[in-house]
Amino acid sequence: MQRRISLIPQPQQLTAADGELDLSTLGAIAADPELRSLAWLLSDLLARGTGLRLTVTGSAAGDAGADNRVLRLALEGERPEDFTTAAEAYRLDVTHEGVDLVAAHPAGIARGIATLRQLLPADALREAPAAAPLVPLVSVADEPRLRWRGVMLDVARHFQPKDFVLKMIDRAWLHRLNVVQLHLTDDQGWRFEVPTRPKLTEIGSWRAETVVGHARDAQGYDGTPHGGHYSVSDLREIASYARERHIMIVPEVNLPGHARAVLAAYPELGAGQNEPVCPTFGVFEEVLEPTQAALDFALEAYTAIGEVFDGPFVHIGGDEVPMTQWESSPVAKALMEQEGLEDVHGVQAWFTRAFCDHLTKMGKRVIGWDEILDGGAPPEAAVAVWRAEAYVKKALAAGHEVLVSPQTHVYFDYYESDGEDEPLRIHGHTPVEKVAAWDPAPPGVDESRILGAQCQLWSEYLPTPRDVEYAAFPRMAVFAEVAWTNPEVRQADSVLDRLEAHLDRLHAMGIGYRPLEGPRPWQRGGTGRRRRFDWESQAPVAE
Repeated sequence: MQRRISLIPQPQQLTAADGELDLSTLGAIAADPELRSLAWLLSDLLARGTGLRLTVTGSAAGDAGADNRVLRLALEGERPEDFTTAAEAYRLDVTHEGVDLVAAHPAGIARGIATLRQLLPADALREAPAAAPLVPLVSVADEPRLRWRGVMLDVARHFQPKDFVLKMIDRAWLHRLNVVQLHLTDDQGWRFEVPTRPKLTEIGSWRAETVVGHARDAQGYDGTPHGGHYSVSDLREIASYARERHIMIVPEVNLPGHARAVLAAYPELGAGQNEPVCPTFGVFEEVLEPTQAALDFALEAYTAIGEVFDGPFVHIGGDEVPMTQWESSPVAKALMEQEGLEDVHGVQAWFTRAFCDHLTKMGKRVIGWDEILDGGAPPEAAVAVWRAEAYVKKALAAGHEVLVSPQTHVYFDYYESDGEDEPLRIHGHTPVEKVAAWDPAPPGVDESRILGAQCQLWSEYLPTPRDVEYAAFPRMAVFAEVAWTNPEVRQADSVLDRLEAHLDRLHAMGIGYRPLEGPRPWQRGGTGRRRRFDWESQAPVAE
């Protein structure tokens, strides 16, 4: 019986024929020289899930066995620029004669491999042989709708081990996402090594305890230290792992606000409050003072992270920066007089401009949360809009490229349903149906000026990898389709109709996803520290 082809994201064009191809009848993976690392990666994945080990050869002719039937990976056509939709376009043809995967850029081959893996039986995604290497006969012509299709993983509020970060890169790859943003710093912890600033990891990377329950309904503290950080070698491994899969890592170093962990390690960079790394969640008034010493520190941190990750973007954060400290600070007042700043919003703009200047000299592009607009941001900075979608138009009017990430639709730390048994979340309600109905390009906006879209996994209430998985899946899969697939194709074949079959893939990969009908007994919030707590949060609107 012919297997139904059910892919997420849905390719732009897919034509199926009757029958299947047994990949074990092929002689090899024949790959152009530039594609050999991807070819061996595909060979390893096939061997892991099906037991089939295809060797990698340099050409389709001569080396692939008597009948020259191969799985061919080839670059054809004029090479497009990096980080364009054209760079990720590919053509995949599976016939009785073999497999042809062709693109103009290696990134397109990487996306085609992700599609090929979904064409295999779901059990082929397991860690040991559990399925036959059978793929349906099919022809796919595909290219993403948006350039940036990302997922943000917050490893600052709750540290996640390096191995889990690698797994999330793989899961992004399978869903044809191309960006993983790492939120590396916040009030609750600093998560990467800066060799010139050892106290960041000695002091700033751990907190003495963590609030129990929701911060607005606190049930005390757990009395258990929490922390962790990534060494430079860890970061290089993450960078290399992502690079192999043509995933861009975007590191986020969130300054000048959300700075409690920094100031616990180096209190002289603030106003001398001498507060510890924060054990609870929210927005706190401690910020970097606008001094040369604080600026030098920030630039050291950006240099350290920018030298590890070779992608073009570094995220500077810039969200939720309270102005209270600066309003009473003689240092801030002197800076405002010196620079002719009208109000304290200009102090944040002073930091933003300095960060941009420094990272531009490193060959990087800056992206920041939409608050960087409030005091004025350099036009070359991209803006990640997390508040109301009206900020998309505000950022575009100011000349910025925009990453669309509104909390109302793609914050996956929001509740998955209105059920009482959902585990603790920050607030909100974002079921898969809401994600599936979302369009990243707001009405009246020129889509060509949209950099892309991104979903967020803030981790205040996602303490473990299992919690992250439950919050992420299957919503992240639905988001991937929204960001990849053209609206008319989505409308013709709803992702919700393909989601049940996709859960078999998630199960095979060992992902602790949320079932469509609701949480399993061990995923429920219960009546203890993980019980549901609701409070209303009014989403801000653009002025």
